[in-house]
Amino acid sequence: MINTELRNQVKERIDQVNDAYLLEEILNLIDFETSKEEIFSIPSEHQKELDISIEQMKKGQTISNEMVEYKVQQWLSK
Repeated sequence: MINTELRNQVKERIDQVNDAYLLEEILNLIDFETSKEEIFSIPSEHQKELDISIEQMKKGQTISNEMVEYKVQQWLSK
């Protein structure tokens, strides 16, 4: 499909959307993809925490997602 046809299909679909949240997300996606600005940089204090987390992963100090979900369910049922 050529760009003109795709563009027309997108416009038609967007015209049918009544959900403000979805429209905002579409706009955010377009803004993100067309932005000429610098890539997001992580603040140094956040980078330190990420470095700690990576070291914990390397040492095997992690738990599975299934265990986290189980613990959350246990906590919510109290």
